[in-house]
Amino acid sequence: YFYDRFNLNQWNANIIISCRSHVLNDQHIQQIFFNSNNHFIKTTMTYLWPFSKEQMRGYIHKFVQINHKNQICHYSNWTPQQYEETLQNYPNLHKMMEEPFLLRLILTVLPSLMKQHSIGTNISKVQVYEAFNQQWIDFHVQNISNKLAELRIQTNPNKIKSAFQQYCHDLGFQMFIQGTQIATENDNKEHESDKISSKLDPIMEKEIKNSDEKLEMKTNETKVPVIKTQDIWERYFTGDSVAKYVLRRVGDNKYQFLHKSCQEYYAAQKIIFDILLWKPNIAN
Repeated sequence: YFYDRFNLNQWNANIIISCRSHVLNDQHIQQIFFNSNNHFIKTTMTYLWPFSKEQMRGYIHKFVQINHKNQICHYSNWTPQQYEETLQNYPNLHKMMEEPFLLRLILTVLPSLMKQHSIGTNISKVQVYEAFNQQWIDFHVQNISNKLAELRIQTNPNKIKSAFQQYCHDLGFQMFIQGTQIATENDNKEHESDKISSKLDPIMEKEIKNSDEKLEMKTNETKVPVIKTQDIWERYFTGDSVAKYVLRRVGDNKYQFLHKSCQEYYAAQKIIFDILLWKPNIAN
């Protein structure tokens, strides 16, 4: 299915890069990436090895240097030795640290994790992501609040944070539905509202409609109905919204989460919350 669905026979590729290779055995690789009718293709597999202890140590030193230079977080005065000694108190994090991105997340939130969890606690990957995303949003909330304060505009950081979290849940889930990690802001003027609002973020004032897409029917000359899909990203980039600044801009009007796994985290959270809040319709 994968081979036919994405027309891999037309790619003429010499190299195929795949993540999460631990879930693919030799049989899966043959079925997914090659024509099942051709059993004589010889392939060479090359693996990216996880970080060694020396590489981890070097990464920690580099992370500390950048932190000191840019004053990225409140714990920019931590030394490499402090990080290494603290990590020794949480042995289950060592396996996660073999992945560069996870190592970055752990180092970013380690000081706050240390306050939340006693020595020897088994900290899960979900807890690491939860702490990182909370810290990421808190940073942007504080940044926006400070900028608005300079303009003598009063804000409620808790409401801003709640709006940002809801925004991330909805957008992360929409990306999951659309099968993409990039959302595009439509800069067409006809999509902009003529009314200038003073509210901080529309999500704080109204509920997002249940339908992800609005469809309007048109009929062509042959009377065959044609479905026109409204811009699915439009509601995430309204003119008076500042929520998009929690995202990373990757091109002209294109935005994504800091990492694909962050988008997956928010999508999964929304699904879980919807399940927990679901109530059966007794009338029906």
